[in-house]
Amino acid sequence: MKSTKAAHASIDVSNMSIPDAEEIIEEALSELSYSQDPGLARALRFLAPPGYQVIVELCSENGRSKRRNASADSWSPEEDEVRIYFERVDGDEPQTRSVRNALRSDRHDHRYDEDDAHDPANPADLDARVKELCGALAEAERGGHAFIALKWFRDSFLPRKSFRWNQNPESRQAILAEAIQRGVVLTSKIANPKTPAYPTTTIRLNRAEAGIPEEAQRFHPVAVNGETLTAVLEEERGVL
Repeated sequence: MKSTKAAHASIDVSNMSIPDAEEIIEEALSELSYSQDPGLARALRFLAPPGYQVIVELCSENGRSKRRNASADSWSPEEDEVRIYFERVDGDEPQTRSVRNALRSDRHDHRYDEDDAHDPANPADLDARVKELCGALAEAERGGHAFIALKWFRDSFLPRKSFRWNQNPESRQAILAEAIQRGVVLTSKIANPKTPAYPTTTIRLNRAEAGIPEEAQRFHPVAVNGETLTAVLEEERGVL
C-alpha cells in the first residue's frame, strides 16, 4: 500500500491538460468493466454500467468545469470535484475521442455563455440578489440548526428558493461570494469529526450589515390574573 501511494505521489501531471486527465480517468473506469473481481461486481453497476459510455469532468468546488487549456495539476483533491456521468452508446462502438472532446467543448462553451447571461450587469440587480440570499440565510437560521454549512446552504437549501438566479451553480457561488465580500455574510470553520484535517466552513448572517433585525423572541411571558401556579398546586395538594 505504501509503495502504491509513493508511486502516485511521484507522477508528474504538470504537462498534462485537463482534457487529457479526463480521458485517462474515463479509460480507467472503462477498463473496470473487464474486471473479474467479484468484490467489484456491485460497484461496477454504477461505475461502468453496460451499454453506457462514461464521461468525466474535472470541476472546481462550485461545480464549474475546469478551463480546457488549464494544466491538470490545477485540480486539487482537497478543494475541487470530479463529475462522472454516462451517455448511452447508440451503436456498437462508443464515440471517438475527437467527437467526444468536440461535444464536451461545445457544452463547456455553452455553459460559460449561459453564465455570462446570468451575470447581473446592473448593480441594482446584484444588490437585489444579495438581499434575496440574505433573506434565505435568515430563513435557514430559523430552522434550528446548530450551524449552517456553506456548502449545504449553497447547494441544497438555496436551490429550493424561487429566485431567478439560484438554479445556476455558478450564479449561486458568485452571489454568495459577493455577500461574503460585502460583510453581510460571515464565515468561520468548525471541526469535522469525519475528516478532522478538513474543517467545515460555516456561514451566518451579519444582521447589522444586512439590515435585517434580530429575530424577535418567540416566547413572550403573558400576565395572568389570579394566584401563582405554586399557590394553586399547594392548594390542590391540600384537597387531596
